Amino acid sequence: MIARPYDMTVRITALLIVAALASPQADARAMPPMETFQAQWEMSCIIRRDKLDYVLPTAMRRNDVDMWIVFDHGRGTQPLMLDFGIETAYGQGTYIFYDSGEGRVERYSLGGPGSSDFSTLCGAYDPVPPSAQGPGGEELSTLQSIVFERDPQRIAVNIVPDNIKGEAVHIADGLSYKNYNYLVRELGEKYEERFVSSLDLITDFHGEHVAGEIVEMHKVGDITRRGLERALSNEVIEPGKTTYRDVYLWLEELRETLGLRRTWVPGMAFVQQDFRGYQKFYDNLAERVIQRGDLVYIDWGLKRNNFATDMKRTAYVLKEGETGVPADLQRAWNAMLDVREIIRRHVRVGRTGREQLDELKQLVRDAGYVYTEQERASDVPGIEVNIGMHGMGNIAHDMVASLFEIQPELTEYEVRPNAFMSLEFRVFSPSDQPGYKILLAIEDNVMITERGIEWLYPPQDRVLLVR
Repeated sequence: MIARPYDMTVRITALLIVAALASPQADARAMPPMETFQAQWEMSCIIRRDKLDYVLPTAMRRNDVDMWIVFDHGRGTQPLMLDFGIETAYGQGTYIFYDSGEGRVERYSLGGPGSSDFSTLCGAYDPVPPSAQGPGGEELSTLQSIVFERDPQRIAVNIVPDNIKGEAVHIADGLSYKNYNYLVRELGEKYEERFVSSLDLITDFHGEHVAGEIVEMHKVGDITRRGLERALSNEVIEPGKTTYRDVYLWLEELRETLGLRRTWVPGMAFVQQDFRGYQKFYDNLAERVIQRGDLVYIDWGLKRNNFATDMKRTAYVLKEGETGVPADLQRAWNAMLDVREIIRRHVRVGRTGREQLDELKQLVRDAGYVYTEQERASDVPGIEVNIGMHGMGNIAHDMVASLFEIQPELTEYEVRPNAFMSLEFRVFSPSDQPGYKILLAIEDNVMITERGIEWLYPPQDRVLLVR
């Protein structure tokens, strides 16, 4: 049966209504209730079915792949395992996807002990066809039967060429040496010559998202930002007493209470004492006591139901007698909001990260800022800006299109529909104290559409205050 197109707007609206109804109303900072395993598993099944129906065919055809074979050789050792099912308990799980060039992609879960029941219950896979006989009357394995009958010309396997570097490429490199040899023994040299890397296929498959994925990314994003905003408040911080380690531990205790995995340990890459000068990798940072006049950052991420966040929040610790942020810090924040709006209005799907990053650099200059390729301030006059937007999704810093000079390989990919990305950049704004610049490091996880950047949860629009 050919998968029918569906109205993405209707699906997203309905699912977000369900998510909103589950959220607490009394306290804006309260953490939303955690769902049962069954609820999360049911949502993962919806995602898996829609992803295989709507995204995989396009990804395979764009990359001229007619078969994709993925192995999990036990305990979820395949980096993409949660995209397809749950971890095999032991032994080998095998997933085969075949595209005839039209209609739906055939998909088979040959399973592994402990995983096949859940995969079958999801309804994401086709019934496994019976084994056939070879030309000499020999009985073929299920893998051989599927491959030989369909005779694919280009078979994607999860290996990455030696010359490919860059962050997150490991998710396309999950085929072990042992399983590669097994695959060659099963299929023979004829089909080994048709093996290609799944790198580009996975980049497109991970880079485009369906409605259920948007809902899940909203949920984990909102949980992350609420936790960060609570950590950067007087609920946790008492100026002159609370250390950075105390804040870290509070966040980790919260994560444990919520039953979530981490994508990052809580961290501050820099400290701004009296907020006008910053030090990167401050010695013994964890033991440092947070003081009045500090500008405090936390960079943290959570993982829930196969979706990950990477987010920063910024707070200013008021000095005695202050009621708001100082004037030069507010000027820096206003410049940050201006730059963020430039980025938000101009990043789109359907173009490569490289095209859009180069365009943003010029737009920033046209707006009167100094674009810098460095992630630190220089002595040049004016407000400096550095943009580094990386992909997000199933892992933080996902292997998808990016606008980030540190990941030049990923800038060559096209931003796919409903892509998740980290809207991350830095602003270095001159302070009222000569010789210093105020650093603002901004990061929120967003969705990219044909209209531009759209928020998955409320972004940080003002400096948080610790009194």
